[in-house]
Amino acid sequence: MAQRPSMDLSKLSTADKILLGAGLLFVIDTFLPWQRVCVEGFGDFPGVCASASAWGGNGAFAGVLAAIFAIALIAWVGMHVAGAGVNLNVNMSPAMITAILAAGAVLFGLIKFLLVITNSPGFGAFLGIVLLVAIAYGGYMKWQESKLALPPAATQPPPGPPPVG
Repeated sequence: MAQRPSMDLSKLSTADKILLGAGLLFVIDTFLPWQRVCVEGFGDFPGVCASASAWGGNGAFAGVLAAIFAIALIAWVGMHVAGAGVNLNVNMSPAMITAILAAGAVLFGLIKFLLVITNSPGFGAFLGIVLLVAIAYGGYMKWQESKLALPPAATQPPPGPPPVG
């Protein structure tokens, strides 16, 4: 039987730990109330409150895209942690792909936050922005890793003199 690749958490970089932790917490946060609206009751009628998660409410498209990018980020980093090598045949390092996924989650999460903050924000929106800052920091750290991992560009010698004719 072939042995399965084992998960070695000691090989995780700080950026990977931040991205996995903050990404997972952000996905959970998208299900918390990002918007809350309450209407006071009058007479014998009680008041009513309604809330919307990041998946709904104002800017639902941005919340959905932020969550999808965060899920993709968790899956991508998780595959590398598990030792499952993925060859996408792209001219980018895995660290650069990680940084791009983190940037997508942060960009769309920030758009969602800006659309929510102007219209009855809930506690999930404020928790979400803190987690997005953590994802942005982890993505920046991973991007720095990708810059360090690239080999130096090869320099070519200057062209020789033109042939004499």
